[in-house]
Amino acid sequence: MAGLFDGFEGYRVLADADVDQALTGALIAVDANVLLNLYRYNTQTTEDLLTIFEKVGDRLVIPHQAIREFHRNRLAAIGNPDGAAQEVRGALQKNQRSTFDALSRWAKQVALADADLEQLQRDIGRIFGQLLEAVGNAEPDRVQADTPASKDPILTRLGVLLDGRVLARPPDDEWDKLIEEGKQRVEEQTPPGYLDADKEDEQPEGPAGDFLVYWQACEEAKRRNLDLIIVTGDEKEDWWWRHRSVVIGPRHEMAKEFFDFSGGRQLFLLRPRDLLLRSSALDVEVNPASLEDAGRQRDDLDPLGVWTAEAVAELLRRLDAEGQVQAEVIREAAALGGTIGREALYGICGYDDDRMLRGFTRPTARITADLQLAGLLPDPVAPALKTLYPEGVRAAGFRIPAEVVAILRGTAGDGEPDAEPDGSRHAGGKYTPLTRWLQEQTVDAIPVTFADLEGVIEKALAPWARHHLPYWYSVRNSLGRAIAAGGFRPRQVDLTSETLTLVRR
Repeated sequence: MAGLFDGFEGYRVLADADVDQALTGALIAVDANVLLNLYRYNTQTTEDLLTIFEKVGDRLVIPHQAIREFHRNRLAAIGNPDGAAQEVRGALQKNQRSTFDALSRWAKQVALADADLEQLQRDIGRIFGQLLEAVGNAEPDRVQADTPASKDPILTRLGVLLDGRVLARPPDDEWDKLIEEGKQRVEEQTPPGYLDADKEDEQPEGPAGDFLVYWQACEEAKRRNLDLIIVTGDEKEDWWWRHRSVVIGPRHEMAKEFFDFSGGRQLFLLRPRDLLLRSSALDVEVNPASLEDAGRQRDDLDPLGVWTAEAVAELLRRLDAEGQVQAEVIREAAALGGTIGREALYGICGYDDDRMLRGFTRPTARITADLQLAGLLPDPVAPALKTLYPEGVRAAGFRIPAEVVAILRGTAGDGEPDAEPDGSRHAGGKYTPLTRWLQEQTVDAIPVTFADLEGVIEKALAPWARHHLPYWYSVRNSLGRAIAAGGFRPRQVDLTSETLTLVRR
């Protein structure tokens, strides 16, 4: 007979002692974002993490995809130290001048003695001088984009540390199969990495990068018959099992998958701060300030939130109310699976071929910011329209977030139907009269009420039509297919007044 966790191994919450024990015996695979953060952390934090990695010894591995992403993104992680230093110097000097000016005005009003004013100015000048000196002293430690590899202390250290520890790239046919599997998992929202759906057009592996890292680490742990720890800076929900704000561990699907794949081994996820916090298990002492530094959120590392059905509906409603063509572009992109090309967009918008798309995303960005201020969206969130530039500076199209596609196509997983309750999967059935009626129309826009449509079909609309706005914009239910088959699309749907406009496609 089965026990409590038999078949549900992924739901077992592991104790601190389990994690400490794993640190001394498990395979430890490091993701690219951890290596890249070595350039973003303070010098002491970087030193402490590298010391821990050195202590792990031969149990440390870097999946091939992780090292690939490290080299691909390293210059972006380095940033522009000269520009940053120049910016902070300029800000400090400007503040010093404004402070002097304000102090002088105040001194005149209170009739402060000249000697006292001069003393205050000297004190202020000394403080700003110390700040400028601190900025200057920090610069020699920063690596520049053109710093030779032999002069980059982090690369030099990693070169020794990772010698013989980077997992080899599988043969081409096997690698291609893994990429396809990763993309399929993204479509099925199987962790990890399914929130990277918007990376389809950015790199050859598309959104499969996280899966490639995860799966190669799993295979190596199985080969060595070891438990597996993946150290990652990724904090999105497609990696982590969370309950509200509490981080519990890896997604239970991943833990169960690895348990079955490895013959009963355990999977652990650790963030860099977690690793520093448990460094004593490896007899490594770290600076307490490193814990704070590693746990600090950085703008370029903040996990993205997700769009909700309410936020999507409000975005489209406001775009429609303003007469913005971006609403139709988003709907069409959803119907096409998430990406809309330049040619299709120009057809929808009626643009001439020489029309530029610069600034096209501004209306959606503005409304998105308003929705965030209103609490309808988290901050940050993936842009509603992301410009694609595979051909250089000329925009080739736009991509919408995967969850927006799911919401508008009626597959968000929160009870929205793909078809009518009767299971109809074609544009016929009770909505056939609606298709025929639309095909007979000669105008390009038809304002109608829900009751008008019910008069056409001589039956009641599906209940979802009155309670779920995205239902109207889905082409995967009978109503949506019937409207599309008639050559129209819904616009300006208002559930309160039960009105909409049918616009010719």
